[in-house]
Amino acid sequence: MLKRIRIVPVAIPIVLMGIILIIGFISPDEFTTIMTDFFIALMENAGWMVSIGVLIFVACMAVLFLHPFGSIKFGGKNAVPKYKTWIWWAISLCAGIGTGIVFWGATEPLMHTFAPPPSVGLEPGSLDAVIWGMSKSFLHWSFSPYSIYAVAGITIGYAYYNMNKSYTASAGLVYLNDGKELNAKINTIIDGIILFAICGGVAGSLGYGLLQIGSGLNFVFGIEPGPMVWAIIACVIITSYTISSATGLDRGIAWLSDKNAWIFIALMIFVLICGPTAYVFNLFTQSFGYFVNNFIDLSLFTQPIVDSDLWPQWWDMYWMVDWLSFGPIVGLFLVKLSYGRTIREFIVVNVILPAFFGILWFSVFGGLALDLQLRGVADMSGFLADNGAQAFMMYIFEFLPFTELIRIIMLVTIGLSFITLADSMTSTISTMSLKQSKGVKEAPLPIKVFWGVFIGLISLVFVISGGIDGIKIVKTIAGFPILFIELAMILGFLYHLFSGKLKRDELEYADFMDGEVAAAAAEAEAELADAHIHKKWYTLEKQKDNKKNKDE
Repeated sequence: MLKRIRIVPVAIPIVLMGIILIIGFISPDEFTTIMTDFFIALMENAGWMVSIGVLIFVACMAVLFLHPFGSIKFGGKNAVPKYKTWIWWAISLCAGIGTGIVFWGATEPLMHTFAPPPSVGLEPGSLDAVIWGMSKSFLHWSFSPYSIYAVAGITIGYAYYNMNKSYTASAGLVYLNDGKELNAKINTIIDGIILFAICGGVAGSLGYGLLQIGSGLNFVFGIEPGPMVWAIIACVIITSYTISSATGLDRGIAWLSDKNAWIFIALMIFVLICGPTAYVFNLFTQSFGYFVNNFIDLSLFTQPIVDSDLWPQWWDMYWMVDWLSFGPIVGLFLVKLSYGRTIREFIVVNVILPAFFGILWFSVFGGLALDLQLRGVADMSGFLADNGAQAFMMYIFEFLPFTELIRIIMLVTIGLSFITLADSMTSTISTMSLKQSKGVKEAPLPIKVFWGVFIGLISLVFVISGGIDGIKIVKTIAGFPILFIELAMILGFLYHLFSGKLKRDELEYADFMDGEVAAAAAEAEAELADAHIHKKWYTLEKQKDNKKNKDE
């Protein structure tokens, strides 16, 4: 088994996380302080690069969507997509920001409304503060983060499906070397950094999941959260996503994402109907208008004043480097779903649709929290300050019908969200760990189990030791260098296309792409005979017939 593994890229996150784990466990407070100071210095001096870089990603997505290059199909003109649009979108949503919206959907708009930075001159709780706070929430959870994912997905996807490159994050950099693989040592270092960032990212997210589920169990069943409860929750989640990962993308992840997406939609509709419906629609309309009209200004807010409270550093820039820590691996995962789709379709399903869903989710849940506070029904800000974000989402259901039932459903949703995230990331990391990843549908089970347990244990140890804030800072620091990796990816890709290399690729890799069409058809024929595949989510008949029609 070890002969199949890329030792150095795999060792980098294991060694670094091991060191961080030991330090964080021995001295969590000192560790968090040191990491926080370093993060502040980094964002004060270089955070502006993050703001500009992410805006460039969004602009590049707009260019690719509007330009004829948007018609380029992953896998060539004869490729047929395997996944229907619904399941493609559901997996994209749940592997992207699904975990975050259940944690921050109601809290972030409230926090921004009642604690805006003094430099913007807004009175806390005023209408202007509400609209500004909602717009900032939209910025953090819509087009910008999904553009970060899409940059990696598009550049790696084209290299993988249209240029016969390896299934690794570093494959997105081949455009810097005229379409050829970079130096092996450079690839190794880049993939190691990316693996370290995603390990920290998933561990940090799972840590929040443990805290949120623990608070939910306290609300619903009166179970006091603590180390033992967190350990039991962690064991259930780790076991669940490891089993799901072992079943593969077409069974575990697809099944989880389908159910998770439907529950998301049902919860949002329930809150919209039973909550302040008119207020939510009015809030969404005006906030979205402000967001669109001021998108560039909102994106480039750096607050260059003396004695700054570092608001943009701790919110805008923090969120963007957080998304960057996930970016290449989420993008690499999305590559698996994109065969047979055009770049334009990729942007619609992986950027535009989930972005609008995030905007609607924050409008509905944030609108409910704001309405309760502004009408004086409850001191939502006070509860948030006293109990934290992990308990807030459960608390707001106190003011809706079927409170206990909805809390249980939300608990299930939170669990499914974190299982789906960890499942998709574990599967992708495992495949990227292989020396020969080209054409590998699923990595060997022992590798998946290792990564699943490793990441889960990191999150549990940091939660129990009180060092969750430390690992949160670590993953954002690790996300910073990925900004430059992704800028190299997308700018290199655009240069590759605009310099006329598309025709060369079509001719040079024609035989490879035809072979992939035949392989996809053969795989579809085999899966049609598999009783365990949920065929309603796939276009297996079209794939099978595609090969037959091409041969004729």
